[in-house]
Parts: sequence; structure tokens; C-alpha cells
Amino acid sequence: MLVPLFLCVGFVQGSGKKDLPANQAEVRFGDGSLVRMTILQEHLEVQTKYGKLKIPVKDIRRIEFGLHLPEGVGPQIQAAIQLMGSNVYKQREGAVRDLVDLGHLAYPAVQKAAASADLEVAQRAASVLKQISLKVAPESLRLASDDTIQTVEFPIIGRIVSPTIKAYSVHFGELSLKLSDLRVMSLRGGQDDTDLIVDAAKHGSQPDQWLDTGIAVAPNLKLTIRTDGQVDLWPQGPGQYLTGPKGYTTAGKGGVFMAGTLVGRVGESGKAFIVGEQYEGTPSQEGKLYLHIVPSPWNNASSGNYRVRIRTDYVALSSR
Repeated sequence: MLVPLFLCVGFVQGSGKKDLPANQAEVRFGDGSLVRMTILQEHLEVQTKYGKLKIPVKDIRRIEFGLHLPEGVGPQIQAAIQLMGSNVYKQREGAVRDLVDLGHLAYPAVQKAAASADLEVAQRAASVLKQISLKVAPESLRLASDDTIQTVEFPIIGRIVSPTIKAYSVHFGELSLKLSDLRVMSLRGGQDDTDLIVDAAKHGSQPDQWLDTGIAVAPNLKLTIRTDGQVDLWPQGPGQYLTGPKGYTTAGKGGVFMAGTLVGRVGESGKAFIVGEQYEGTPSQEGKLYLHIVPSPWNNASSGNYRVRIRTDYVALSSR
């Protein structure tokens, strides 16, 4: 069952439903509607070319679903493809109509039939492909055979084993979401407000000293960072070169940012950006958030720290 767009009213909070996990998700269905709900399963089993994996839902940030056929549709498609080679005219024509009606669900199988050694079957399959392409959105015809699961660490490509995913909706209670109805699922995980300390001695004395915050961010999340505190860029002469998160008036080691500036990046190889006293934005990449204090240019260890509060919120649906 597809849940219509008018149900997109917010996260499951204060609904009276107890003991729900913190796996809040934004789900895009095949009809284009978006719904926010809570995923109830603790794990998803994924069959990969290297074996079956059991992935904790709390570690998943995004799922791009491949083509999943509803129950019973696979045999129906294969039967129709066989009947395209029938000697009975009505059976051939009926098979063509059935395959066209099945649309994107039948498209991959019909593509294989179009390469058949039986020229009549191949011609009919080519006709079916053309008719389907005229009535189905191109993105639906490009669905992969595998699912792509982006975790906090790395992407996983394979097939989700179960035909449904258990979820909770404020309006309908517990649901079993059919994979055949789903296109994209973005999960927030358990993060909300996170407070931490960035120590200049550990994460601001050399260019490669990045703090792994453990917070996963993605393009569907708004990232807000607020900071305060003080760092001494030359503690050998205490109090002479003090700075806050916005940085000092002298370029730091490497010369890209001012010394003492709090900077961030998304992923281990992401491009550094200035956080300063406050940052608000939507990352263009997916990955864990790293923070770093730009070292002083004088080849010495800095001292002091910055206090940091990090919040992740979904981007408003209406802004998409």
C-alpha cells in the first residue's frame, strides 16, 4: 500500500507510542510521495556477491532501492514472455498487452527477450519496450537490479532479503512497507544535539589532526554547529596569541585558513570548510563529520579548546 503525500506531517515524536527506536526516516515511494516515519527493525539482511550481511538500521543513512517485484508478478512476467512466442494469435496479443500494462516491472525481462534468437519474439519484445517507454517515467526504467545501502562507514551493494520493512506511522500505526513500492529511504539515526570538546593540543597542533565526531551527515540533513572557547596559539608566552573559533589575524600552518580557526569536513577526503563560531548549511556529500583547529604557523603545539554543539535536522520537504 502506498501512503499518500498528505501524510507527510513530521517525525514520530510525542505520539504516545512507547519504546520506538530512534531510526527516523524520510521515505520516497514509487508514486513520488514522501513520508516521514520510524523504522522498527533493528537490522536489515542484504545478500551481496560476497555473502549475506546483517546491517544495523542505526548505521544506515540512505537506501536507494533497486527493482523489487511484488509477490506473484515474476511468474506472471515469465509466462507472458513465453506466450509472445505462441502459435495462437490471441495469446500473443494478450501477452503483449499484459507486459505493457506491467510497465517498468516487466522492462528488464522484456529487454532480455528483445535479444531472443526467435526473431518474432524479439520483434514483439522491441514493440513492448517502445510502448512501455512512452508511458513510464525514464527514471523508473533505469532502476538497478541491486539495492545500494549507504552506511556511516561505506556503501553496500546487494539485495535486501525481506520483501518488507517494518515501520511506524503516527496515522496508521505499524506498517509493513513493501520494497516494491519504495524508491529511496533516508535515515537520520539517533543523532540530535551532540556536545563535544575539540582539544587544540590533540586536534590543532598539526595539519592532519582531525577529530572524528562520529556524526554522519548527508545532503538531506541540515547541519548546525555552534562553538565557543579559547585557544592559545603560542602557549610558551601565555596570553599573547589568544583566539576564538573564528581564528587569529595570522594565517595558520599551510596558509589556507587563519590560525586557530575551527574547520570541518565531511568524510575522510572531504574539502575543508570554515565552521568558526557558527555554521549552518546542507552538506553536498555523505559521510562522517570531522573537526580540526588550524595550527599556528610557528611549529608549536597549541593549547585550550573549543566547546562545540552539533545539530542535524531534516531539510524541510517543501524546500525540495
